[in-house]
Amino acid sequence: MRKILVAIDGSDTALRALEFAVQQAQHAPPAELHVLTVQPTLSNYTAAEIYVTAERIKKAATDRANAVLKAAAERLEPSGCSFKLEQLDGEPAETITQRAAELGCESITMGTHGLSSLGILLMGSVAQRVVHHTTVPVTLVK
Repeated sequence: MRKILVAIDGSDTALRALEFAVQQAQHAPPAELHVLTVQPTLSNYTAAEIYVTAERIKKAATDRANAVLKAAAERLEPSGCSFKLEQLDGEPAETITQRAAELGCESITMGTHGLSSLGILLMGSVAQRVVHHTTVPVTLVK
């Protein structure tokens, strides 16, 4: 069965990417969607850790990831598509690229703009880094 990795972060563009991936998965031959959300790993001594413990930050990230995956499942269940949900910690672009390779995905689908406009200005787009580092086709949905 074909496999498509769909990277989501809960943003509107990620949900549109998920809907697009459902359409692609329903074409013959059908594909399994591997829906992945990646929570960035906080480095030691981040500004957030000055005010909040690492355990509370981790719990908040896990709760957020669970909410993102629950919303994805609610959209996917009526579609009849085969899908798997996964949450990983790490640098998002690197983790998405690596996981697609590990799973043998034929492509990656993701939104063009996630939740952090400021982050794009400071660090560059996750989508841009995925496109540059993966060996499989990437579909960007805006």
